Amino acid sequence: MARRCFLIEKVVAGTEFVNLTVEASHHLEKVLRLRIGETVEVRDGSGNAWKAEIASIKKGCASLRLISRLDLALFESPLKITLALALVRTDIIDMAVRQATEMGVAKIALFRASRSQYSLAGERAGKKALRLSKIAREALCQCGRTKIPEISVFEDLDSLLAAHATGERLEKGEVEEEAPILKIVALEAEREQSIDIIKKACPSCSEVLAVVGPEGGWENFEILKLIGAGFHPISLGPRILRFETAAVALISSIQLLWGDFGKAVQKGSEKNEVYEMRFC
Repeated sequence: MARRCFLIEKVVAGTEFVNLTVEASHHLEKVLRLRIGETVEVRDGSGNAWKAEIASIKKGCASLRLISRLDLALFESPLKITLALALVRTDIIDMAVRQATEMGVAKIALFRASRSQYSLAGERAGKKALRLSKIAREALCQCGRTKIPEISVFEDLDSLLAAHATGERLEKGEVEEEAPILKIVALEAEREQSIDIIKKACPSCSEVLAVVGPEGGWENFEILKLIGAGFHPISLGPRILRFETAAVALISSIQLLWGDFGKAVQKGSEKNEVYEMRFC
């Protein structure tokens, strides 16, 4: 059965009715052609979800009655992943944010690398974060998640590293059963260390900070800063990947080795029905 999912603002305890935005109401009525009495799903973006019934549609505003809470914890990754992306073209960043949301990333950080073509600061940074948050909200409804990734913008690599100055880099052969934060950076020049070697040194972790550099590649001094800050340089294979491909490949590898990509999903449950249409 297809589900229709909508994003709403935070719900105060005891609330029975909620209203959709004008845009979402139009989609519900004119595109999906839903009618009063039909059921949909709603999320608040903070981990809460409800089954709801369409109570009324008046003057382009749909009102929903919350029926019951839904337990959709399965859709959130148990691994807290922060994906740091060097600033590149807007359309590529948009795609990366959308895909990262679908793949379960908890936080997305943007920063200016030495070879980034532009920077963001002040009001521009705030507007960029809001725009990308909207893209993440749309992706959230599409993929079934319940939490919107937190998006932040940093002036440069130094400010990014200062904000995440925790965790130490493991020496080769050193084993740590439960590393609090595992730091990984993908390097084109790195050929000796694949990500599965890191898995052997760190069998489990609860949090990962993964960094993808700019389209033109890292400057040598940036690589030294990252390694000095505790990052493990890893290879994503023998081929040179585009920025957006590298981001997906890195997240996929992390989720497979430490997250929920390698876990079996129970079939036939209410939680795992196919989502064919969602809109925020």
